[in-house]
Amino acid sequence: VSNCLRQAALAFFTFLSALQVCQSSGYFELQLISVENPRGQLLNGDCCDSEGRQADGNCGLDECDTYFRVCLKEYQQEVKIGGPCTYGLEITKVIGGNTFQFRGSQKGSHDTGKIVIPFQFSWPVS
Repeated sequence: VSNCLRQAALAFFTFLSALQVCQSSGYFELQLISVENPRGQLLNGDCCDSEGRQADGNCGLDECDTYFRVCLKEYQQEVKIGGPCTYGLEITKVIGGNTFQFRGSQKGSHDTGKIVIPFQFSWPVS
């Protein structure tokens, strides 16, 4: 039994010495240019706030509180909204109402409307 255990331990440590880990780091950057939601509706068609729909089909005068949630995950042929954000997640503060533009979105601009998600992960390679 001792000899068998020794051989198993040797095989295990040989396997570990052949295993390498690849490190990856960087950042994902998303530049927002503008948002247009002239009727003040959610994706499902409901009004953002409790006011009902007006006769013209628009929601009330109280605008939506617009923010962004960016979730980085592995490639999916059919994108699923739920589940873990494997490579990173960023949720902005409320950045506007129904319709707005980022003034600094042209070339040479600074960080206006920019969402940056740093990532770092390991991947075992043999």
